[in-house]
Amino acid sequence: MMSDPAQFPRTYGRKLAVAALAGFVLTAVGAGCRGFFINQPNSVTVTTSTGGTSFSAAPTATLKAVAAFNSGNKDVTNSASWQSSSACASVSTTGVVTAKGTASSVTVSASVAGISGSITGSTSTGTGTQTLTISPTSALLSNGTVQFQAIDSNQVDQAANATWTSSNTSILSFASSTGGLATLSTTGTVTVSASTSSGSTCASGSASVTVQ
Repeated sequence: MMSDPAQFPRTYGRKLAVAALAGFVLTAVGAGCRGFFINQPNSVTVTTSTGGTSFSAAPTATLKAVAAFNSGNKDVTNSASWQSSSACASVSTTGVVTAKGTASSVTVSASVAGISGSITGSTSTGTGTQTLTISPTSALLSNGTVQFQAIDSNQVDQAANATWTSSNTSILSFASSTGGLATLSTTGTVTVSASTSSGSTCASGSASVTVQ
């Protein structure tokens, strides 16, 4: 019995589609995925507008984000997602950092399609800065977690309202859902920082913490 000739074009078309899909997957894998898909950069570099590798916002600083694609570099300052590690520094959608108070080791990051870069600097302003006292300064790894306090000048714990950062997240990292609650992963010493802001003022503090 002879097959219906009309079936051959359909069968041939399906084989072509499967072959094309397989070729696409192999090409993506060969490209290492990153940078292959449209709008995904290989890396993002953040500098000041003049090319500096650290910033000083007194009271503002203008940053620049450049993404490296397979096809070349592109200025993504106005399209990146910006974030500051400190409540004492806000950052606009165009990379302008504004100080709300005095703080050191402020990290500002820019992200594009899941790829991010960052720059570290300081903020300073003449008024409105308070100090937070961070405790404890030691923790036992066997406990698994530790709850930090951030005491302001009125002796009020601002832990729940603070933005918390760790200088080494492989040793100690903060849970985003609870202010001041940290997970302990291994022994070592890290710098723990906290900051809060209200209106045009802020409070910040840091402490060296040993996990043993």
